[in-house]
Amino acid sequence: MSQNKEKRAELEIQAAAIEEQLTETVTEYKKIGNQMLIAGGIFAGGYLLYSMFSGSKKKGSFVGDAIKSYALALALSYAKDLLVDYLASLEQENLRRIYSQALITDYRILTTSSPSNKP
Repeated sequence: MSQNKEKRAELEIQAAAIEEQLTETVTEYKKIGNQMLIAGGIFAGGYLLYSMFSGSKKKGSFVGDAIKSYALALALSYAKDLLVDYLASLEQENLRRIYSQALITDYRILTTSSPSNKP
């Protein structure tokens, strides 16, 4: 019976490690996906700007030009907001990662220090 309990505990430890690796992998894929979406949006915005300003040389109407300018300003403002939010989320994630690593390091230092080193 004790062998079964030991094997079960060992399998549970392995399952937890695999689950943690899977969670990290999914997080990385989500991060890559977000970066690809942002890059795609920047590329699409650049193409939109290029197509708006490099079109035919005929003179446009005042109303059409005003609408294009307003739409462009809205699109750029929205893209800026998305980038700011994304960068803020990256900063928060990095701060959490640094904080958790510091806690782990502190815990290791506390658990490995010998009683003879303490005053």
